[in-house]
Amino acid sequence: MCGLVSNDAQAAVGIGSAIYFLFIVLGLGVYFGITSLVSIADGAGKRDKTWKYIRTGLVLSIPISIALGVLLFLSSYFFDYLNQPEAVSQMTKSYLIALIWGTPFFLVFTLYSSYLNGLGKTWPPMIITAIALVLNYFFNDWLIFGKMGMPAYGFIGSAFATNLSKVVLCMLLVLYAHTSKELELIRNNTSTSNWRVTSQRILTIGLPIGFQLFLEVFAFTVSFIIAGWLGNMSLTAHQIVLNMASVTFMFITGISTSSNIMIGNGYGAKDKNHIYESAKACALLILGVEIIFVLAFILFPKTLISIYTNDAQLIGFAVPLMVMAAAFQVSDGFQNLGLNMLRGIKDVRIPALIAFVSYWLVMIPASYWLAMPNGFNMGVIGVWWGFVIGLSLASLILIYRFSQQLKTIETRW
Repeated sequence: MCGLVSNDAQAAVGIGSAIYFLFIVLGLGVYFGITSLVSIADGAGKRDKTWKYIRTGLVLSIPISIALGVLLFLSSYFFDYLNQPEAVSQMTKSYLIALIWGTPFFLVFTLYSSYLNGLGKTWPPMIITAIALVLNYFFNDWLIFGKMGMPAYGFIGSAFATNLSKVVLCMLLVLYAHTSKELELIRNNTSTSNWRVTSQRILTIGLPIGFQLFLEVFAFTVSFIIAGWLGNMSLTAHQIVLNMASVTFMFITGISTSSNIMIGNGYGAKDKNHIYESAKACALLILGVEIIFVLAFILFPKTLISIYTNDAQLIGFAVPLMVMAAAFQVSDGFQNLGLNMLRGIKDVRIPALIAFVSYWLVMIPASYWLAMPNGFNMGVIGVWWGFVIGLSLASLILIYRFSQQLKTIETRW
């Protein structure tokens, strides 16, 4: 929708969203760790002791929200130093600041969603997210273009719509969790726990996950900056294709998260065969889904790009990136699977280090030198070659590490 406002507006929303998510994942990662903790407890037959993670997570959401709000506000003032197009830079700052107040709602939604995922209850968060997605469409339509008696806020209306959608996500999921009879039994059976011990357990597994996600998202945020140095057309084309790849990546993330849950159940039950079979099933599912996405990106690039823009020049500029996005799909999918499988066995620190090496010592330098005039001068397509190189390395190392951990899994029990 922002593409209908202007190409600059579309680029600004893309960069602003990337910077916002860059900091938000630090908080989300803390709560993603709860999925592993709950699934392991569930596998060990201790489901009735898991509500303590909700109680502690709600308390933690206060300092996390404040810290993230401060980081986001300060980051908007450093954006001028990134040498982006002036119009895009000013619009991005406004968009980023407007997103801040929706953060606490998004964190609480993620807390409850991660908890339910750990119990294998993935349907309620999915249905509620689908409802919020539909509402988000209408919120955007009303607030960007000024419909249903609302003023036309332009691209900044997208930020307001996003915040309203986060409120809906949070309220609906909290309402479900506190009216569910099954969850009521868990709440009533979970005794008061030591807040310090529980928070330490959450942070021990969650902070490395948040750090790994921060490194990954930061790397992709830097790719926006590199694309911006190459010009408005490169930046907008990059934003469109990366957004498309991010949409398909959500399907892969779902399967990878299921590997975390299923492997966590096996880890809690001390069942090595269950862990192995879960890992194999999820790997085959991801391979099958990736093949479908790769074919779609290669066979229908113009059709897919035209969803975002009707600018013929921009479509022609973005088409070659779709082939790179197809290759990127496979590498990104399997590195995500590797990370989630390792989370299922509470292995999070070394994977964070692997992420740092793959993203920051390989992917970003490769993207820069392949893309920039003082390097190989491949333009924005060089950025995508860097993606493929870095993510392929990460996927190989992470899958290998999981296979090695599986051989000695009994020693972790």
